Amino acid sequence: NRRGFSTIITCSNCGFTYKCPYCEISLTYHKTSNTLRCHYCGYTKIKDDICPECHEQGLNYMGMGTEKLEEIIKEKYPESKVIRMDADTTSKKGSHDRIIQAFRNEEYNILIGTQMISKGLDFPKCTLVGVLNADSSLNIPDFRSSERTFSLLDQVAGRAGRSIIPGSVIIQTFNPDNETIKAVKYHDYDSFYTQEMKIRKILKYPPYYYL
Repeated sequence: NRRGFSTIITCSNCGFTYKCPYCEISLTYHKTSNTLRCHYCGYTKIKDDICPECHEQGLNYMGMGTEKLEEIIKEKYPESKVIRMDADTTSKKGSHDRIIQAFRNEEYNILIGTQMISKGLDFPKCTLVGVLNADSSLNIPDFRSSERTFSLLDQVAGRAGRSIIPGSVIIQTFNPDNETIKAVKYHDYDSFYTQEMKIRKILKYPPYYYL
């Protein structure tokens, strides 16, 4: 329920994402005026068709829906049994628990889902967790986006290797050198906290200031 047409415009060629030069949050695209706007300070600029970083026509809207992903996974792994868990598949009473139980009972071996499968679930034989487009939550126009991304990725990584079988986690990102992504990679909460608090103090964000 965010304002605008798209919350993230990024370059598929180099990973560049439009951000406000004053607030460091991603700019939101408003299609009616063909402008990029900051919903904090009001900074506005006309949308370009060419990436200002690499000068290629690689600008697109980030993100892939779970339905499209399910279709691709079934094509690539036809022998696998795939189940999807999102707001559409869990709208009926009891469907949430049924999907979790079916996956735990090994009726399916690939579970695709939104953030609702990121924490609190225990699947002893789950050995691989994959996150697509981790940058999409990192670039949400909210000063807490780094904090929420770290929390989400750290939680979902904990779904793999919960028993004696080792687990692996693969995170897809255009920005592997991003401080938040690196902190998740090394499971390093302390370094993330130190960096995040430093940035928030400089930019006058909570908890140092009231908005």
